[in-house]
Amino acid sequence: MTDQSLSPFATGDLLVTATRLNPAARYPTGASAVRQLGPDGSEKAEAATGATGLVAGLALLDDGALLALDPQGRSVACFGPDGNRRPDPNVGDHPFGSLVRLPGGDLLFGEHLCGAAGRFAGGGAVYRFGPEFVLRRRYATQWNGGVSGFLGVTHMALSADGATLFHLSETGPLLYGHDLEDDESLGPLFTASDPPAMLFGLASLPNGDLMVANGTGLLRLVGGCGGFRLADRVTLPPPATGRPGWANVILRPSGQSVFALDFLGGRIAELDLQTHALTRLLDLGLPSALASLAEVP
Repeated sequence: MTDQSLSPFATGDLLVTATRLNPAARYPTGASAVRQLGPDGSEKAEAATGATGLVAGLALLDDGALLALDPQGRSVACFGPDGNRRPDPNVGDHPFGSLVRLPGGDLLFGEHLCGAAGRFAGGGAVYRFGPEFVLRRRYATQWNGGVSGFLGVTHMALSADGATLFHLSETGPLLYGHDLEDDESLGPLFTASDPPAMLFGLASLPNGDLMVANGTGLLRLVGGCGGFRLADRVTLPPPATGRPGWANVILRPSGQSVFALDFLGGRIAELDLQTHALTRLLDLGLPSALASLAEVP
């Protein structure tokens, strides 16, 4: 294990974003890094990606390799299941920050940024790659910029059949749908109304519902391509000091529970999907760095 490698992946390991932040930076940014935890949350390893920015997305591939996406650094780093660093995939110079796998094995990368120029430049589009990262298609997805104006497709989830992409611009109020076969936007499918009316990460649940983070907790949405409605609100524990920052949600491999991520506080909460009961709360000590998580099945 070196500064740019992890330990071999084991079932139940949690891989989390752990950028080593520069305290003088205006926005959360620093030396991009990934931390590997055991199933109980104990630290096993940490590795730098070599980029400067903020790791926003993590995803495991079919062969067990991990991709770490840093949109500010325009970097997609790869770690093999043995923990060793692999060559970065050639996916072009894009600010990718999220990734989902389609049922047939293709990958969708979302452009996290949509600024006109500078470090936040991007088009807010979604790119589809096949085997060996061969580009197949570019989808002209909608975005609203979020409160800062430069946030594009920051989070994505798929319908059960993989035919529809659900996506949003974090800190914005709108959840969008996109027909992948016809490359057609379905427009906003849900609009947040509770102040401050912000949406963050989302996850598709086994029964077709969506779970969406909204800062103070999670929203459970029911519906489909014709639109979603709010079915339940799940309030999560506030921090001891400062603002709540529940900004992402990850479905666990069992399909029985989800992890909610507190970006600002660096905490993980586990919730049972049947009861919405909080079953675990871990403080990882990663404030303003805990943006995504991948669990080794």
